[in-house]
Amino acid sequence: MVVVAADNVTSEHLIGWIGAGFLATGAAATDDKVAEAAVPFRPRRHGTLLGMGAAALVVESQDAIEERGMRGIVELLSSEVRNSAFHGTRLDVDHVALTMESLVASAERRFGVNRQHIAPETVFVSHETYTPRARGSASAEVAALRKVFRPCRQRDRDGQHEGFHRPPMGVGVEDVIAVRILEHGIVPPVRTSRRSIPTSPR
Repeated sequence: MVVVAADNVTSEHLIGWIGAGFLATGAAATDDKVAEAAVPFRPRRHGTLLGMGAAALVVESQDAIEERGMRGIVELLSSEVRNSAFHGTRLDVDHVALTMESLVASAERRFGVNRQHIAPETVFVSHETYTPRARGSASAEVAALRKVFRPCRQRDRDGQHEGFHRPPMGVGVEDVIAVRILEHGIVPPVRTSRRSIPTSPR
């Protein structure tokens, strides 16, 4: 299966419609300097920057990979697709936390992994897009991590790429970055954040 995502809301045909919608809901930053708005996790973040992007992944069985003489990069153990239909510009923090709990619990049941064991070596790739502090991406992600891994021994290690560019909207760049992190054992830094990011995950 080839998974391809591409989105360009900044094109001349879409920016007027999409941009107006983000502005009307107060979800877009209007700073003259991108560096002043692209501040994931910082208290002064106040809105998304509209951008574009594309990403692609190939997902196939181990048998198919070996038949083609190829080497798999990472193994996908579990996935979840849900929608709370909560609010147009805010997230249902509890729903996000429950979804992540279901994801990890499913992997534990099916593959015998243990969150206590994987927590110290886990890297969480954030989707934080400078959303507001109340019910934005960051608050939902933090709540989910605390619910799932709070009892576990863990390190403060996460990846966040959108401080380096404008969020590519509907494109899952995080998925490609997560694969690369696991492949090469290097976690990219979090721009504009004072938190240190250890490298070389297993």
